[in-house]
Amino acid sequence: MRKILTLGLILSLSLGAMAKPKKVVMIAGPRSHGPLSHEHRAGIMLLAKCLEKGAADLVQPTVVTNGFPKDVSVFNGADAVVIYSDGGGRHPALGGNNLETLGKLMDRGVGFLTIHYAVEPTTNKGNKEFIAWQGGCFETHWSVNPHWTANFKKFPKH
Repeated sequence: MRKILTLGLILSLSLGAMAKPKKVVMIAGPRSHGPLSHEHRAGIMLLAKCLEKGAADLVQPTVVTNGFPKDVSVFNGADAVVIYSDGGGRHPALGGNNLETLGKLMDRGVGFLTIHYAVEPTTNKGNKEFIAWQGGCFETHWSVNPHWTANFKKFPKH
């Protein structure tokens, strides 16, 4: 019995080591500022390069530049979607049927991450989806930017 358990453990560990890398679709928003400011394309390419160098056996980054992909087949086999872009009305996820496309991926269990201003959909479009997909989002006139300094006089008992 001990031999069977040992063999099973070795087999399960070796199968985990042979797992194929997770496909991460990394979307850079279109240019919106001058050079060296909010460089979505450069930023997403740098992050992808870091993943390729540091975790190539775990992650396969697929970079899309200049906004939401026109050919959504890029999402085939995706395990996660990362968006680094402007937010609000210029958010790439809010155009056309993009929220619907992302929603189908989320229903499949694909991960969702937004970086920098990409955390901000609009209250009319994308807000409830972003909260469901990543646990929160920036909401104009509600969220605090850049920082909130707490000034607690008393703490509740827990």
